[in-house]
Amino acid sequence: MNGQFPQHHRRTEMPTLTPEQCERFREDGFLVYGPFLSPEEVTTVGDRIDALASAEGDAAKVSVRMETAAATLEGVSRRDKVWQLMMAAQADDVIASIAQHPQILDVTRQLMQTEDVHYLQDQVLMKPAFHGSHVSWHQDSGYWTNVEPWIDPPAIVTCWVAIDNVTEDNGCVRMVPGSHKGGVLPHEPGGDHLLHVQGVDLTSAVPVVLPPGGVSFHHSCTVHGSAPNTTPHRRRGLALTYVRGDAKVTDR
Repeated sequence: MNGQFPQHHRRTEMPTLTPEQCERFREDGFLVYGPFLSPEEVTTVGDRIDALASAEGDAAKVSVRMETAAATLEGVSRRDKVWQLMMAAQADDVIASIAQHPQILDVTRQLMQTEDVHYLQDQVLMKPAFHGSHVSWHQDSGYWTNVEPWIDPPAIVTCWVAIDNVTEDNGCVRMVPGSHKGGVLPHEPGGDHLLHVQGVDLTSAVPVVLPPGGVSFHHSCTVHGSAPNTTPHRRRGLALTYVRGDAKVTDR
């Protein structure tokens, strides 16, 4: 697929975050940053995501996880049976250009307090209308110490880009403020084949509501999850993850 966005080479001139925003991230473990992609860019990225979910183009390069109930969904397109796409940036240069966007990289550098930041991975959570399933309460670092390669220190930042209007009704991400301060917490596998964090009071969780093209950032130790989508509206989100350059990544 040929990209429609220009390649980005220069960093932004002015500081991207205010001191207050940096302090909010340090205290809460997440930050709602605001609008990022234009409506035209959102449409382009959404079309690319849909093509990959429909097994078009270079979809063979992408890891696909289907909805648990995919086999029983009658009259539903393949696109709307997909739960997750992994490493879409490997298959699409438009998505890759967003992963390397200087504004996202600048914010991530500021939040990590280092100039040496590396792209780690991306994923798309599709949340199709009517049957998009939940994401369990977890820390991202719970996976990188239990399932995925071990990453130390567990100071990883994800930029979450809304492709659709993200609301409480259609399964927005919910974050537990301050939960990152306890480090990596115990997780247990569930019957849904997802990890579930243990011993966390979830009553303080707050919804992260975003418009199409809006972004948020969260620390890999921030506890978060999302409810099923039973509305007639899709809720796609592109999660771009970055790691410190001095982090150690091992296969244990």
